[in-house]
Amino acid sequence: MRPLVEEQHPERVARARDLRGVLERALRAAGWVVREVANGPADRGIDIIAARKRVKLGIAVKVIAEGRADRLIPLWSQAWLQARHLAPKGHIPMVIVGAERVAPKAADAVIGFIAQFAPEASGGVMDRAGLRRFVGPHAKGLDAEPAPLPRRSERPKAVRGKLFSDLNQWMLKLLLAPGIPEQMLNAPRGRYQGASDLGAAAGVSIMSASRLIQELRQQGYLDDASSQLRLVRVRNLLERWQAAMAAQPVEEESWRALLRGQSRAAVNRWLGQDAGCLALFSSANEHGLGFVEGVPPYVYARRSVEAPAGFARAEVGEVPDLVVRRARAPQSVFRGMVSPRGRPASDILQVWLDVAAHPARGQEQSALIWRKVLAQLCETERG
Repeated sequence: MRPLVEEQHPERVARARDLRGVLERALRAAGWVVREVANGPADRGIDIIAARKRVKLGIAVKVIAEGRADRLIPLWSQAWLQARHLAPKGHIPMVIVGAERVAPKAADAVIGFIAQFAPEASGGVMDRAGLRRFVGPHAKGLDAEPAPLPRRSERPKAVRGKLFSDLNQWMLKLLLAPGIPEQMLNAPRGRYQGASDLGAAAGVSIMSASRLIQELRQQGYLDDASSQLRLVRVRNLLERWQAAMAAQPVEEESWRALLRGQSRAAVNRWLGQDAGCLALFSSANEHGLGFVEGVPPYVYARRSVEAPAGFARAEVGEVPDLVVRRARAPQSVFRGMVSPRGRPASDILQVWLDVAAHPARGQEQSALIWRKVLAQLCETERG
């Protein structure tokens, strides 16, 4: 069976497919003969083979949820290192990163990074709005400008998902808590017969609990044969939850330590002031499930994404020593946080929800948490 992480995020799969299609058409228009590569053990990571005259390209296309320079640059860097080894013999590696929307300024930052730190490389950045920026000796004729954004009055109104509001996420954690070790999730562990019980345990109004129950029942996530609130189709619910989080915008800032050797102590002082908690890979480490190295520490801030004392803003292309993120669901994040090793950290379910969208092996980290902790939530469900 393929791991859960490869089966989720259908929107990301569609984005990657669309961008590959756009790139293939652009390559053909520029005179390249193109074929798509079916991933296998020998060519994993190379998506497109293109040939023109005596030049052959092995092209990798990597897609991310957010088209920000500080996300696109590390994604391109990692993909470039891989592509250099995975491109078929006699093929020149090319790496293109993309997102739903990439601002021209962010695209220019990616191109500038490639030109400065990998001048021998061929690569670029693109989005589904039509932006294409490339650099390298074999990229001529591939650039394009994005389509203009529609006027504000013409934009469709975003529909806010009812099921995964902040308080609903917190109540879902309560319903899932009996299957998660207590040291990994701070939440009451009880059996709830209705909105009154669930609302009291979660510290929310009966009306809020009632709305969640109604939504779960309408979408087929409650066992109608049970006298208690019992979730079914848990895997599908969790996949939708993770995808909904990946689709939400993230507010964060990257910071560098003024004194590199003092960065951990400065973060610990900040955490000790109840300013926030560890997040993503940093939280996974606290739970004893971290395995990704080389990623800066992440923290969730209760109030703002400003730097703790001892840090200054990291410039574009500069490796940060700390990333401060504002919690998108603060009630769920900070009510559920734990301190497994003495430092406040987001709960293990929150880590799984957050980390999969991260370009630096986030899906592998997510898959590990699923295997070690969350898969058991589905083992005994019926229906």
